[in-house]
Amino acid sequence: MMIISIIQRFFLFLLSFCGLSITHSLAVILAKLLFPSSSKKYLVAYKNLSICFPSKSEDWLKKNANRSLVEYLKSLLESPYIYRVSKKNINSLINKVHNKSVIEECGRDNNGIIFMTPHHGSWELSGLYVASKIKTYTMFKPLRNKILNNFVFSGRMSQGATMVETDNSGVKKLLKALKNNYGIGILPDHTPKINQGVMADFYGIPANTSTLIYKLGKKNKVPIIYVFSERISSSRGFDVHLGMIDKSFYDLSESEAAIFLNKKIEELINKNIEQYLWSYERFRNRSGVKENIYN
Repeated sequence: MMIISIIQRFFLFLLSFCGLSITHSLAVILAKLLFPSSSKKYLVAYKNLSICFPSKSEDWLKKNANRSLVEYLKSLLESPYIYRVSKKNINSLINKVHNKSVIEECGRDNNGIIFMTPHHGSWELSGLYVASKIKTYTMFKPLRNKILNNFVFSGRMSQGATMVETDNSGVKKLLKALKNNYGIGILPDHTPKINQGVMADFYGIPANTSTLIYKLGKKNKVPIIYVFSERISSSRGFDVHLGMIDKSFYDLSESEAAIFLNKKIEELINKNIEQYLWSYERFRNRSGVKENIYN
């Protein structure tokens, strides 16, 4: 166990000094080895794409399933480098920030800001960028591997973000953060436990959808900003896309709000389909639906 731990630490240390071109090239190679067409992640990615884009050809589905798995590995392998570089100069990783002023504008309301960051592009960079602009609290579910857990935990805190639990105590800390005019980060496409979300269409398919953003922000109509850090071709860094959700969102019912946010996530995904985490089982834990589409 000691030897394995040393190897893991050394590998993470080594990756932190490998630039994007190296980690992204490695992702291409490893994807072919780790995710053949019989692997679970490939099958989940293919299934998700096939039901979300039923009119697409089989060649298109296979191509995008493979590409999304490459992007998934890029997310993993580039993170140590992003953590290290962002401590010194996060802007060196960023090619362009779209709607850059929106964070400052929303901060004037003194109600805090909710940042929604889907599993799209580099959500690690998205979180770090936001934390570099405003004190941020975000939920963190501990990873099984302690070495990787500690590495990711400390990496996400490199810009001063605070990690909170993914339970009721964590939710209370997020509410307190908003009252103190801080930012909070939430993954809006995280699948809740069964009967803990509402059913809302995602690409026309009923999906168990979190209502946490709606519940946290409704009382004071807290500004909501979406964040998507898109990888630029040839490993030239990232474009950070920011945008504000109109406050009329809070005039919707809980179910309507879930549908609205899923539509917004679809819009973001459609900007770059292959960079979405299609290997995530988005259509599990569906109340009233007996069929498990991933079996």
